[in-house]
Amino acid sequence: MLNIRFPYTIVIILIIVITLLYLKISGRKLNKRKKNDLLNFIAALTVTIFVISLLFFPEECYQAAVEGVDTWINIVLPALLPFFIGAELLIGLGVIDFAGTMLEPVMRPVFKTPGLSALIFIMSITSGYPVGVKLTCNLREKGMCTRAEGQRMLAFCSTSGPLFMIGAVSIGMFGSRSAGTIIAISHYLAAVLIGIMAGILFKDRNERKFDNLKMPSLKNALDTMLKKRSRDGRPIGTLLGDAVRESINTLLIVGGFIIMFSVVIRLFHITGALQYIARPIEDLLRSTALPSALVQPVLSGMLEITIGSRLISQVETLPLVFIIASASLIIGWSGFSIHAQAISFISRTDLSPAVYMLTKLGHGILSCATSFLICKIVLSGASRDVFLPETPFPAALSFSQGLLASAGFFIVIVLIMLVFAFFCKLLVSVTGFWTMKK
Repeated sequence: MLNIRFPYTIVIILIIVITLLYLKISGRKLNKRKKNDLLNFIAALTVTIFVISLLFFPEECYQAAVEGVDTWINIVLPALLPFFIGAELLIGLGVIDFAGTMLEPVMRPVFKTPGLSALIFIMSITSGYPVGVKLTCNLREKGMCTRAEGQRMLAFCSTSGPLFMIGAVSIGMFGSRSAGTIIAISHYLAAVLIGIMAGILFKDRNERKFDNLKMPSLKNALDTMLKKRSRDGRPIGTLLGDAVRESINTLLIVGGFIIMFSVVIRLFHITGALQYIARPIEDLLRSTALPSALVQPVLSGMLEITIGSRLISQVETLPLVFIIASASLIIGWSGFSIHAQAISFISRTDLSPAVYMLTKLGHGILSCATSFLICKIVLSGASRDVFLPETPFPAALSFSQGLLASAGFFIVIVLIMLVFAFFCKLLVSVTGFWTMKK
């Protein structure tokens, strides 16, 4: 292992010197108007360093890329493909519009967002990253929500999929079904909490007050679904083909980011940069009861959650409570790999990527704290303090098994969504709740 303190100190000094030279040569002062030029210059310099690193460590980078491909094909692809295809079909058939119309009075008072945010939240839950961000940005681009409403939706409509947390991470990596259940519950509960907080914090002076929040009738919801289907107009065969194509394209992008960040994480390990960053944190944790062995896997998860989750699962003799809490932290944060995809959509709008990332940090912290409390309450002392995976360790699902499992789970989620919509309608008709007369 290289002695990284000296070379990385030199690299930091070099970046500062080159940046100052750039500003002097170009004759440009560092002001707000020229900030984008400086950021572009730093981005170009960073990419140059990345490419040079690939030339210095070709074998290690190749192996990391192969591991990224293996993670994408055997874990991510079968877990998410049915969700992406099914979600595209539900949009084309208007089913999501039906449920969104039925749930509109729930979203406005709770999250202070328009009714279509129910659609986006449901899509985010069923499909995972980064569908919620993409749909929110589409809504903002079309002027169907205000800037404050769009920022609120970004806070809670960017979640991981349940099969990734329960199937890929919990069963496939940790070998514990209970861990996945706790991670999923804490993840979605934290999303709701951060959404409520965003509704309180993100103010809009020009926002309209809705004094008449009536649950729409079943007929209106069905009309909305049929109108959506009529406007779409694609035959079923075309709709299915488009759904498969769009899903594959999205998953190719996801796979590309997983592979790239797998290489980045390997470079961080090879050069010692990760150890250099983690060392002060590890020294701090050694004086506490928290495990310092988790620092490097969590930092890796801050870059890419799939790789980070796998590294967490490889830490030996670690209490289950810390495994669950650390996984909840990085999944709630979602990682720079997901943020890179999200920012590509956000940059087309007037929404703030910095505020989005800040809310995701809050989501991760809330998920970590919530899962820790659930573990303390639900799990017994032995299973909480000592991680004992099932014996024999549960085998990872094959590609076909993963596809069947995720398809079945997607159907269950859709049925629960529709049942909840009808339950809200029934609750209103019996109690008159959510109806406010002027």
